[in-house]
Amino acid sequence: MDFKKIVKGALGPELARKAAMLKSRATMLRTKNILRDFSGNNLKIIGFVKSFNEAKNGNLERCLKHLSEFCDDIVICDDSSRDNSVQIARKYTNNIIIMPNNFKKELQHKQKLLELTLSLNPDWIVWLDPDETFERAGELGGIRSLCEYGDKRGIDSFSFLYHNLWKSRDHYRVDERWWTNWQPKLWKNTGNLKFESKEGLHLKQSPSGLINDKRTDIKIIHYGFSTSDFVKKKYETYKSLGQSGRYLDRIIDEKGIKLKKFEIDWFPITSLRITVVCLIFRSIEYLKFVMKSFNRHTNFAELLFIANDPSDEILEHMEKRKITHLRHINPNPEEYYINRVYRAWNYGGAKASGDILVFINSDMAFSTDWCKNLLKHLKKNRVITSRLVESGKLRSGKYGIEKDFGRSHKEFDEKMFEDYAERIKTNELRNGGLFMPCAFYKDVFNKSGGYPKGNRVDNKGQVTSGDRVFFYETLASMGIKHYTAFDSIVYHIQEGEQDEE
Repeated sequence: MDFKKIVKGALGPELARKAAMLKSRATMLRTKNILRDFSGNNLKIIGFVKSFNEAKNGNLERCLKHLSEFCDDIVICDDSSRDNSVQIARKYTNNIIIMPNNFKKELQHKQKLLELTLSLNPDWIVWLDPDETFERAGELGGIRSLCEYGDKRGIDSFSFLYHNLWKSRDHYRVDERWWTNWQPKLWKNTGNLKFESKEGLHLKQSPSGLINDKRTDIKIIHYGFSTSDFVKKKYETYKSLGQSGRYLDRIIDEKGIKLKKFEIDWFPITSLRITVVCLIFRSIEYLKFVMKSFNRHTNFAELLFIANDPSDEILEHMEKRKITHLRHINPNPEEYYINRVYRAWNYGGAKASGDILVFINSDMAFSTDWCKNLLKHLKKNRVITSRLVESGKLRSGKYGIEKDFGRSHKEFDEKMFEDYAERIKTNELRNGGLFMPCAFYKDVFNKSGGYPKGNRVDNKGQVTSGDRVFFYETLASMGIKHYTAFDSIVYHIQEGEQDEE
């Protein structure tokens, strides 16, 4: 008796599909349930990528940057790309083989790549195409945790459900077979892995030698249809390779199309653009100070200076050295400084190009992984701040630590602070805290209207800082809560530029 045919006949094809999906979800491994108990830190994981002309469109670098976050190494087969794919690949690995471009011999090329991979003695292999990433949970420990879980439970592969972005990053397609594609992307090195030597299109893309597969709730994000040009190119490529019929036509036939919203929280941090915004107005020395520390500890974000009512000297310095900056001039340069500061933050937030904004001060120094650890906690309903170690010039606030590692850029003891930061950091998130460095999505910041015009003074003379108004009134009214990341440690000299002669 064929259960699938009975179900399909009783419910109709669409309801039968939904019933099958519900059954599949019920048996999926919930990754959040294993992250506490498994880390995969002692396993060797190799990324596995086959690519052709995927550099110009940004796919290759996004994929490799993503894989490098949780893989010990990466192997790449380049099918004689005509763009700068090989140069991009060399930024992430030396394990590159180049093969002739022949899409129908895809599995033969993958077998060569598999042989190179196995020579590196991996415990697990993770396969992604250049136009794919895992969702954020996979990048932030989920993939490594699955590998250790698989070792403990006798599972030798994990399958993931494709989420096909459709002509934007905002929606994914869920009609027809767009919502039924599970692929085993994570393979245990069983000692028996081998690709078939068949030629053709849309063949089985995983090797034989895998017996016990488990489905997981970690999403595969597929960018291959995320722009109209990508959709057109996919259609033309498959058509030129001999595909025809409904499986080809559905790429461009949008009759009955169904889309769902794709949440920005699902995108891995490495796939988003991050702009760190810093105000500066007169001190070349503090400009150098913050740039040096930022460049030492932040390798995946761009730094944008907002020159707020700047001196001629600071402008000349930045322009001569081509330091990325924007000039902001207040209508009244004599206005109370905090009003001008808030206005400059709002200007920077509006002009910055990042999907994520991080605001910092010019008298701050950073510790290892401060930005990565800040952003791993970010969600649309959160504003995340670092834990500050402050010099003691001024009293610190909630979760702040008063410890003097230097009360000017000249006195700062970088090594002592970094050693201290490593000792105190813990992987925890707590409610409330201080107000900077702070991270939020740009669209959230813009929708909020930004900081108020200045501190608020009521009719009794009670002052409420603009930071507090912004975090606990404006953002809170939008359902956004303030948290401090205890593994993102930043040093604050306090009043750095103001103390400069």
